[in-house]
Amino acid sequence: MSEETPSQPDDTVSRAALNNLQEQLKATRMERDRQIFEKSEIVAKANAYAKERDDLRDSLAAMTAERDRLAAEKAEASARATQASTQFEAASRRADEAAAEVVRLRQAIATAPSSDPAVVLWNLIEEKTKQGVGWVRGKIPADSPALPWFDKTVDVVTQIGCIAVKAADAFIRWAVPKAIELFNKGKAELEARMEKK
Repeated sequence: MSEETPSQPDDTVSRAALNNLQEQLKATRMERDRQIFEKSEIVAKANAYAKERDDLRDSLAAMTAERDRLAAEKAEASARATQASTQFEAASRRADEAAAEVVRLRQAIATAPSSDPAVVLWNLIEEKTKQGVGWVRGKIPADSPALPWFDKTVDVVTQIGCIAVKAADAFIRWAVPKAIELFNKGKAELEARMEKK
């Protein structure tokens, strides 16, 4: 009876760790799917901007024809053409920015290792952290004496975080094989004891 007790906690701990890893993997996959959905929404917005640009281009062409036809009202037609041109340039600029964003996102999707949810999760955490730090820094007035302290604190926390991530990665790379080996030993020992009975 006393020989069975030590093997049971190892098995329970291993199962709990396995369940925890499975939950983390599931959450990471859900986050990856959410990111892909958000990226598809950005592509849809880019397509809407392109349509708006085409509509404004058509509007500009119509206004230009109107200006040529109405030589007597040249000043009014010229003002409308200038306004339409400004709108067209703004829409073109927005469409070009959206197209550049679509290209960037397509490259990110193409180069992102979709089979590794941990990398996707890490990139999301890094992006959201940078946005949060930028937002907080934007709330501090430029002439505030706290601004240099804030920047130094962010630098120190970033360095500590990088060290912690590297240490955690090294520990996980070391611990996972050891845990698997320990689990296999416990399993083999349990099977050996079961065969003796």
